[in-house]
Amino acid sequence: MKKVLSTAVALGFCLYLPASAMAGGHQSNDEILRQLKELQSIVSSQQAEIDMLKGQKVVPGAELDSLKTKVTAQQEHIDAIEKKKGFVVSGNEFIDQVKLNGDLRIRYEIRDKNYKVGDDTSRERFRSRVRLGGVWDNKEENWQVALGIASGDNTPTSTNDTWGETYPFEHTNINIDYAYAKHKWNDFSMTLGQSENPYKSSWVLWDTDVRLTGLTLAYGQKEGVFATAGGYGAKFVHDDNTSMLYMGQVGYNGKFSEKGKFTVATGYHTYTNSIINEDSALGGKALFGFGSVDPNNYKLNIGDLYGDVSLPAGPVQLKLYGQMWKNFGADGKIGQSQAGSHFPETPRDNDMGWVMGIDTKFNNFKLGYAYSMVEADSLFGYLSDADFGDGLSKTNKKGHRVQLGYDISKNWSTDFTFFNVKRIEDFASAQEDHVNLYQFDVSYKF
Repeated sequence: MKKVLSTAVALGFCLYLPASAMAGGHQSNDEILRQLKELQSIVSSQQAEIDMLKGQKVVPGAELDSLKTKVTAQQEHIDAIEKKKGFVVSGNEFIDQVKLNGDLRIRYEIRDKNYKVGDDTSRERFRSRVRLGGVWDNKEENWQVALGIASGDNTPTSTNDTWGETYPFEHTNINIDYAYAKHKWNDFSMTLGQSENPYKSSWVLWDTDVRLTGLTLAYGQKEGVFATAGGYGAKFVHDDNTSMLYMGQVGYNGKFSEKGKFTVATGYHTYTNSIINEDSALGGKALFGFGSVDPNNYKLNIGDLYGDVSLPAGPVQLKLYGQMWKNFGADGKIGQSQAGSHFPETPRDNDMGWVMGIDTKFNNFKLGYAYSMVEADSLFGYLSDADFGDGLSKTNKKGHRVQLGYDISKNWSTDFTFFNVKRIEDFASAQEDHVNLYQFDVSYKF
């Protein structure tokens, strides 16, 4: 008990000082010390009463009840302090708590490119990813404000930083990963700013590092019907216009047994044409894959269907998932494709894609497999998964992804990922035959 009570004093002191400092330093050092002495005095007095109770063989009932009441009150006070461990105390009374989280990942990567003619090539590199963020909760007004930072450059599909990419032992770049405010009322929520993708999706259609910037409205609980819709500023174009992305999705989260659950969803998203017009005007120097398309006919109007099922199979946890999508705006002649001017088919004949996969977990082991086909004009290739087809093509690709992982502890884990990808439609000017990518990761989450 002495150890517990002295821990309470230390925790109380540690929690009290940040609160005073964040409140603007209105209390002097003498005031802080005075309040600390008072807390120490209360704890010492309580300890003395506990020791007296232990030493007495016979204690009147009323006095015993009084001492028990005091002990209970003191323990509740200690428990309350214990619960605050891991949180930051703020001087702002409207901020209830700050939750901090992040991760550090070190990756060794090998990419083998196999050519139809000539020697194959191999690239090896080390990469780091570090992310740190916090969510400030205001429970009284049902607001959350979140801010996160991450390593890497400002590209939307990666937070990796390659070791010594430009200079020997160069410093890692740090950028804003997300920054948003979220308001909740009943089953509704509104999110404004840059946040993680709120739509149900596979890893293929959207790279998991993509952060949508704009306004999101959502409805739904953990189980039952849900709906999500939003408008997002995708790209500032020609110094006077913003290309917008508009998205919507409806779905259902359900259960079919005590531990079995499923999700089904259908969605649609469309971009305003200015991002295509700007990139198409750059021709061979286009950044986003639209250098060969006809901007008068080509659009990004993409609908998709998504579903997953999670269930136990003995000691193994299974998750099966699948998604298919179609770009209803893909149009143009042969050679007017995201896959380039030498692509031998029309965009309309290559406007669909799909993925099917399974993830399993047994104790600390994880195993996953997926196969995907991404036709040349089925999605916005620049924002799809950056590893799938790296070194080959952003669209017009098909292949396998295999994952194996082991959780060393609650925070430490190791993972291995293998990609084997080739083109769906081959053509004479395409030099690569297929690409293999091997990734070895060690991660720590905190």
